[in-house]
Amino acid sequence: MNKKITLNIQIASKKIIFLPKKCQYLIWIRSSLMHVYQSNIKVLIRIVEKSEIKSLNYKFRQKNKATNILSFSYINDKMIDKNYIGDLIICSEIVTEEAKKKNVTLESHWAHITIHGILHLLGYNHDNLNNRIKMEYLETKIMASLNYKNPYIY
Repeated sequence: MNKKITLNIQIASKKIIFLPKKCQYLIWIRSSLMHVYQSNIKVLIRIVEKSEIKSLNYKFRQKNKATNILSFSYINDKMIDKNYIGDLIICSEIVTEEAKKKNVTLESHWAHITIHGILHLLGYNHDNLNNRIKMEYLETKIMASLNYKNPYIY
């Protein structure tokens, strides 16, 4: 079944060195959904600066630091459109810093962060060793299917 993906992208950062094209996000999202049988998916990706993601991270996770991505899943929310799986908030500054530190391409790291976020929206997490192994396996498998290197070996 061909999944229709409705993707809204909000740019709320002026500090962007690299920004994937919408078609790239769609490829990464579609690849992350291959094992899910929903037909239509809606996702919001918001690109933000460190100050905004730090504020959101504190408000929703009580962590007073900036992070690369936050995922807000709405899959089980009965008040929201059943096809709207959630929001990804991505800090372009941190993604760029991490890519440099890991010596990987910006495109590859953006792909990994997007896939990682989509898996969170689908209910995967890395809160314990077993869950982390499952999630990292899926991320690595999806990345390989897109001809990217293992994101955990750098």
